[in-house]
Amino acid sequence: MLTTLGLVLSKKDVGEYDREYCFFTKNYGKIKLIAKSVRKPLSKLSGQLEPPSLMEIVFVPNNDKGLITTALVKKNYLKVRKILEKQKTYNTIVNTVESLTEYKQKDLLMWELLKNTIENLNNNNWKIIEIDFLAKFLKELGFSPNVEYCINCQKKIKNEVNIYFDSDRWGFCCDKCKPSKHEKISLQTFKSLSILLTLSLKEIFTRELDEPILVQYMNIKNLLLKYLKQIKKYF
Repeated sequence: MLTTLGLVLSKKDVGEYDREYCFFTKNYGKIKLIAKSVRKPLSKLSGQLEPPSLMEIVFVPNNDKGLITTALVKKNYLKVRKILEKQKTYNTIVNTVESLTEYKQKDLLMWELLKNTIENLNNNNWKIIEIDFLAKFLKELGFSPNVEYCINCQKKIKNEVNIYFDSDRWGFCCDKCKPSKHEKISLQTFKSLSILLTLSLKEIFTRELDEPILVQYMNIKNLLLKYLKQIKKYF
């Protein structure tokens, strides 16, 4: 038997009483496990496996889907469960992790990012948590936007008056290198994205940068979602 901390990414009913869970775990990365008879009224497991919560799982492994023997809730995220927008953000976060990570690949940095994000979602504004996660998730995968240099001429673009997104080369470029197929990005959006990619969430709150970033929430989210859509072909 193996023991690990885990967070539920998704679940689906199997057969008459069983349920299949997809977890992201501290020790084993993303795994699928079966909870036998969990849908029976008197099942001891049913109350312990409901997201969003941090849980300790004991399971018997096999080549494909292990079997859960014991589960114990270590921490409940009650605000995420009760507030609709936080629930939606939680779903965005776990769906992103499930669709863009490999199975059975231990990744402590990804685990810490996911766990800390859910904890911060429980206690902070859902918008800042959502775009902070998406930015740092892309960075962890190695697919984050380059916010230092023009993708074409390689010169620094932080002080440019006009910044553009090159949708052919998937990067930012300066005014001189503006391609025919481009999207103009406001300096405020670019600076906010740069902050998300370079500073921790704690630093963002400490420096009171969260409010200016929130003004750019939708613009940043749309950019990051474009990147996520682009990299899905690798998974």
